[in-house]
Amino acid sequence: MANNLDLKGPAFVGLKVRDVEASARFYETVLGLRRDPEVFPRGLAFLTYPVPFGLIQAPPDTNWEALPRPIDTPAIWFKAANSQAVHDALVAAGVAILRPPTDGRFGRQFTFLDPDGYAITIYDRDAPAEGWPQVGR
Repeated sequence: MANNLDLKGPAFVGLKVRDVEASARFYETVLGLRRDPEVFPRGLAFLTYPVPFGLIQAPPDTNWEALPRPIDTPAIWFKAANSQAVHDALVAAGVAILRPPTDGRFGRQFTFLDPDGYAITIYDRDAPAEGWPQVGR
């Protein structure tokens, strides 16, 4: 296997959804994401950083009832400045919370269910409070 491929990491994450516009309304109005003005053939993207997040229209023959709930693959995590505030806003909007807020390695984190059944985790710290361990020194 070549060891000089120079991969940088994911550059886009897109979820296949039942109805792009309905799902977009949720992400825009409930979570406050801003839509990318560029038009895409079967979906849309949001102006998220560092990795753009999008919604892609699933093929019409997708059997959503056959998919396990919640859909937890791939694992999708969004960073927030204050995950507790996001949690409280989602509860007020009637969104199902799958895992209540807890304090962990990545700060305060919780998981909710989006309109298409995806489990989405919100967290508020990129690194452990004590920093990353120094390995191999």
